[in-house]
Amino acid sequence: MYAKYATWENTSFADTKKLPVIKKKVMKLEDQNNSLWKDVTFNLKISLNKRAEPQVRKEKEIQWETRLFHKDGEYWVYDEPLLKYLGAAKH
Repeated sequence: MYAKYATWENTSFADTKKLPVIKKKVMKLEDQNNSLWKDVTFNLKISLNKRAEPQVRKEKEIQWETRLFHKDGEYWVYDEPLLKYLGAAKH
């Protein structure tokens, strides 16, 4: 992590690669009742599953099919750019 000061100097203030990983400890979702954190925990689990999906696809050799983007060289391009809509509105 870097900070940029008013002098425009970038300074490293935390090397996240050297920080220890601390696992999150929570109650089981069904035991949380109406806890404020119930939705947060649920969505964190969804997020973790989404992060694991690319590895599963790689292991099973499944090609990722995109719906809204296409690859153009090393970049991804949105299929329905705003300029397309702006151009259609002028005609």
